Amino acid sequence: MSWITTPTSIQRGCGSVDETFASPVRGDGSDAGSARLADETDTAKWQVWNDQWSVPIGKSKRKGDRLVFSISPGEWIVIGGAGPAGAADLTHVRAMFRLSGAGARESLERVCALDLGDQMTPNGAAARTLVAGVAGELVRDDVAGEPSYLLLMSRSFARSVWDRLLAVTRSV
Repeated sequence: MSWITTPTSIQRGCGSVDETFASPVRGDGSDAGSARLADETDTAKWQVWNDQWSVPIGKSKRKGDRLVFSISPGEWIVIGGAGPAGAADLTHVRAMFRLSGAGARESLERVCALDLGDQMTPNGAAARTLVAGVAGELVRDDVAGEPSYLLLMSRSFARSVWDRLLAVTRSV
């Protein structure tokens, strides 16, 4: 398998530099029937510290082509779209995977200690947790009524998390 690369642009001062963005994982993911794992690392990710989003801690909300969530006071993560004013670009330092499908919850429960039941983690919930022993953020972001979870973590640990998620989705 070869590395997945996507062209991207990094803002530097008042200009930008085009670079090739290499995914931290190899392969195309898994579609093992009841759960699917996809690498969405190349999606833009921004950190902002101003209160323009009106998204409470522990929640996420769609704002046009963006998904905004908060897990810390005075701090929001914006996924997708162009960078908001004053934002820090996290795209190159944070990996992001999507685990979705009927078996997504069961797969994720094997490597995450959170209660992922609908009462505790409904669609739109956001939390900081460990997934496969790695600290990161989890956002429930259902797609077309199907359970779906976004998992964000440091790129340094992404390969380890990816491999573990592949193993559990194949065993569900």
